[in-house]
Amino acid sequence: MTGNAFDPLPLLSGVLVPTCFCSDPCKVAKSDAEDTYRQRYWMCSNFAFEPTLRQRRINKMTPLPLCDFEQWIDTEIKPEDKEEMQEMLRGKTEKKETMKKRCREEAAEKEHKEEEERRRVAGNREEKEKKLERARRAKAAIKENPDALRKGNWPRCTQ
Repeated sequence: MTGNAFDPLPLLSGVLVPTCFCSDPCKVAKSDAEDTYRQRYWMCSNFAFEPTLRQRRINKMTPLPLCDFEQWIDTEIKPEDKEEMQEMLRGKTEKKETMKKRCREEAAEKEHKEEEERRRVAGNREEKEKKLERARRAKAAIKENPDALRKGNWPRCTQ
Protein backbone atom coordinates (compact mmCIF):
# COMPACT_ATOMS: atom_id res chain seq x y z
CA MET A 1 0.00 0.00 0.00
CA THR A 2 1.43 3.36 -0.99
CA GLY A 3 0.47 6.87 -0.02
CA ASN A 4 0.57 8.79 3.20
CA ALA A 5 -1.68 9.60 6.14
CA PHE A 6 -3.19 12.58 4.34
CA ASP A 7 -4.48 10.67 1.30
CA PRO A 8 -8.22 9.97 1.64
CA LEU A 9 -9.32 6.34 1.50
CA PRO A 10 -11.78 5.43 -1.29
CA LEU A 11 -15.48 5.16 -0.47
CA LEU A 12 -18.41 3.82 -2.40
CA SER A 13 -20.27 6.45 -4.36
CA GLY A 14 -23.43 7.72 -2.74
CA VAL A 15 -22.15 7.34 0.84
CA LEU A 16 -23.13 10.26 3.01
CA VAL A 17 -20.13 11.80 4.69
CA PRO A 18 -20.93 12.78 8.29
CA THR A 19 -19.75 16.02 9.81
CA CYS A 20 -17.65 16.02 12.92
CA PHE A 21 -18.08 18.12 16.07
CA CYS A 22 -16.22 21.03 14.49
CA SER A 23 -18.71 20.99 11.53
CA ASP A 24 -16.17 19.87 8.94
CA PRO A 25 -16.78 16.83 6.74
CA CYS A 26 -15.10 13.72 8.11
CA LYS A 27 -12.47 11.61 6.43
CA VAL A 28 -12.05 7.83 6.43
CA ALA A 29 -9.21 6.17 8.29
CA LYS A 30 -8.15 2.57 8.94
CA SER A 31 -7.37 1.24 12.38
CA ASP A 32 -4.04 -0.37 13.21
CA ALA A 33 -5.10 -1.54 16.66
CA GLU A 34 -5.19 -5.30 17.25
CA ASP A 35 -8.86 -5.52 18.23
CA THR A 36 -10.03 -3.38 15.29
CA TYR A 37 -7.33 -4.15 12.71
CA ARG A 38 -7.98 -2.54 9.30
CA GLN A 39 -11.52 -1.52 10.15
CA ARG A 40 -12.54 1.76 8.57
CA TYR A 41 -13.94 4.62 10.60
CA TRP A 42 -14.90 8.27 10.20
CA MET A 43 -12.69 10.78 11.92
CA CYS A 44 -12.20 14.53 12.01
CA SER A 45 -10.51 15.74 8.84
CA ASN A 46 -8.40 18.15 10.90
CA PHE A 47 -6.79 15.19 12.65
CA ALA A 48 -4.08 13.61 10.47
CA PHE A 49 -2.37 11.48 13.12
CA GLU A 50 -1.45 11.73 16.74
CA PRO A 51 2.02 13.21 17.11
CA THR A 52 4.44 11.58 19.51
CA LEU A 53 5.26 13.17 22.85
CA ARG A 54 8.67 14.26 21.51
CA GLN A 55 7.08 15.88 18.46
CA ARG A 56 4.65 17.77 20.69
CA ARG A 57 7.47 18.82 23.03
CA ILE A 58 9.56 20.38 20.27
CA ASN A 59 6.48 21.84 18.53
CA LYS A 60 7.19 20.05 15.26
CA MET A 61 3.59 18.91 15.03
CA THR A 62 0.40 20.89 15.31
CA PRO A 63 -1.53 20.38 18.54
CA LEU A 64 -4.32 17.85 18.60
CA PRO A 65 -7.62 19.19 17.30
CA LEU A 66 -10.37 19.94 19.78
CA CYS A 67 -12.66 17.55 17.90
CA ASP A 68 -12.14 13.86 18.65
CA PHE A 69 -14.98 12.60 16.46
CA GLU A 70 -14.85 8.90 15.64
CA GLN A 71 -17.61 6.75 14.09
CA TRP A 72 -17.03 3.19 12.90
CA ILE A 73 -17.95 2.17 9.35
CA ASP A 74 -16.87 -1.47 9.58
CA THR A 75 -18.06 -3.44 12.58
CA GLU A 76 -16.19 -6.70 11.95
CA ILE A 77 -12.67 -7.56 10.94
CA LYS A 78 -12.42 -9.29 7.56
CA PRO A 79 -11.15 -12.91 7.72
CA GLU A 80 -8.09 -12.13 5.56
CA ASP A 81 -7.27 -9.20 7.84
CA LYS A 82 -7.61 -11.47 10.89
CA GLU A 83 -5.21 -13.94 9.30
CA GLU A 84 -2.75 -11.15 8.47
CA MET A 85 -2.95 -9.84 12.04
CA GLN A 86 -2.40 -13.33 13.46
CA GLU A 87 0.59 -13.79 11.14
CA MET A 88 2.01 -10.47 12.32
CA LEU A 89 1.50 -11.50 15.96
CA ARG A 90 3.17 -14.87 15.31
CA GLY A 91 6.08 -13.04 13.71
CA LYS A 92 6.36 -10.76 16.75
CA THR A 93 6.33 -13.68 19.17
CA GLU A 94 8.90 -15.57 17.08
CA LYS A 95 11.10 -12.48 17.03
CA LYS A 96 10.77 -12.10 20.82
CA GLU A 97 11.62 -15.77 21.33
CA THR A 98 14.61 -15.45 19.01
CA MET A 99 15.82 -12.37 20.90
CA LYS A 100 15.39 -14.14 24.26
CA LYS A 101 17.27 -17.18 22.93
CA ARG A 102 20.06 -14.96 21.59
CA CYS A 103 20.29 -13.15 24.93
CA ARG A 104 20.50 -16.47 26.80
CA GLU A 105 23.20 -17.72 24.41
CA GLU A 106 25.19 -14.49 24.76
CA ALA A 107 24.88 -14.66 28.56
CA ALA A 108 26.05 -18.30 28.53
CA GLU A 109 28.98 -17.41 26.25
CA LYS A 110 29.92 -14.49 28.49
CA GLU A 111 29.75 -16.73 31.57
CA HIS A 112 31.91 -19.31 29.80
CA LYS A 113 34.53 -16.69 28.92
CA GLU A 114 34.51 -15.34 32.48
CA GLU A 115 34.98 -18.90 33.82
CA GLU A 116 37.92 -19.47 31.45
CA GLU A 117 39.46 -16.18 32.59
CA ARG A 118 39.02 -17.17 36.26
CA ARG A 119 40.70 -20.52 35.56
CA ARG A 120 43.57 -18.84 33.73
CA VAL A 121 44.09 -16.36 36.56
CA ALA A 122 43.94 -19.18 39.14
CA GLY A 123 46.49 -21.20 37.11
CA ASN A 124 48.82 -18.18 36.92
CA ARG A 125 48.43 -17.64 40.66
CA GLU A 126 49.29 -21.29 41.37
CA GLU A 127 52.35 -21.10 39.10
CA LYS A 128 53.49 -17.94 40.86
CA GLU A 129 53.02 -19.58 44.27
CA LYS A 130 55.11 -22.59 43.16
CA LYS A 131 57.91 -20.32 41.96
CA LEU A 132 57.83 -18.28 45.18
CA GLU A 133 57.97 -21.45 47.26
CA ARG A 134 60.92 -22.76 45.20
CA ALA A 135 62.73 -19.42 45.71
CA ARG A 136 62.07 -19.55 49.51
CA ARG A 137 63.49 -23.08 49.71
CA ALA A 138 66.57 -22.04 47.74
CA LYS A 139 67.14 -19.07 50.05
CA ALA A 140 66.68 -21.29 53.08
CA ALA A 141 69.17 -23.83 51.70
CA ILE A 142 71.75 -21.07 51.09
CA LYS A 143 71.20 -19.74 54.61
CA GLU A 144 71.91 -23.19 56.03
CA ASN A 145 75.07 -23.68 53.98
CA PRO A 146 76.60 -20.36 52.82
CA ASP A 147 79.56 -22.14 51.23
CA ALA A 148 77.25 -23.89 48.75
CA LEU A 149 77.42 -20.90 46.39
CA ARG A 150 81.24 -20.87 46.34
CA LYS A 151 81.61 -24.55 45.76
CA GLY A 152 79.12 -24.57 42.91
CA ASN A 153 76.85 -26.94 44.76
CA TRP A 154 73.44 -25.55 44.09
CA PRO A 155 70.64 -26.62 46.34
CA ARG A 156 68.69 -29.52 45.00
CA CYS A 157 65.43 -27.57 44.85
CA THR A 158 66.63 -25.29 42.03
CA GLN A 159 67.92 -28.02 39.71
